[in-house]
Amino acid sequence: MKMGATGEFPEGKLNKDDEGQLLFGVAADVRKGVVIVNFNTPVNWFALPPDLADQLATLLQNKANEVRGNIVSKSVM
Repeated sequence: MKMGATGEFPEGKLNKDDEGQLLFGVAADVRKGVVIVNFNTPVNWFALPPDLADQLATLLQNKANEVRGNIVSKSVM
């Protein structure tokens, strides 16, 4: 999957600053002890519907636990 701006507005344009849909990746780097969120482009802000915000929160928590060695994460998005 290619990350970055898609130029599409699947939820409609939120305001004049909205630049459209953004595809990004979330990964655990166990060796370095960090969770990485890669937008592949400069990002000032992003918005999510509540269900996607919940899924992102769960994904970030799973990746954090993976870095800590607590669980093997599963993709939720």
